Amino acid sequence: MKNSYTPYYNLPTCYFEQRPNGVPAVPPAVFPGMDQLQPITPTTQPQALTLESTEYLNGFLRTQIGKKCRIEFLIGTGTLLDKTGTLLSVGANFITIQQVETDDVIVCDFFSIKFITFYY
Repeated sequence: MKNSYTPYYNLPTCYFEQRPNGVPAVPPAVFPGMDQLQPITPTTQPQALTLESTEYLNGFLRTQIGKKCRIEFLIGTGTLLDKTGTLLSVGANFITIQQVETDDVIVCDFFSIKFITFYY
C-alpha cells in the first residue's frame, strides 16, 4: 500500500464562502444572533491591569520619579534601615535612588521595602 502525502496547499479548499458544488463551506451560525456580537472594547470591559497601572506599587512609584523620598527597608526580622534621596527609576523588582549626602546612586531591592515617604 502506497502512503500518499498531499501538501496542505494542494488540498481542496474549504475556506471559500461556497464550494464549487454549491454547498456552503462554513455552516450557518449555531446560535441565532451570533453575527451581531460586539468585540470587547475598553468601554465594555474594565481596563486591564499592568505593572504600569497605579494599582501596583511599581506604577505608583513611577509617578513619583524625581521627588525626594525616604525609603525604609526591613533587614532580617526586626531591623529597619532607611535611605533618603531622590527617586531616579523604578524597575520590575528594584528602584534606584540618589542619596542626598553623597550623590551616590543606590539600587534597592523592591521586596524588602516596607515604607516610602515622599517629601513635597
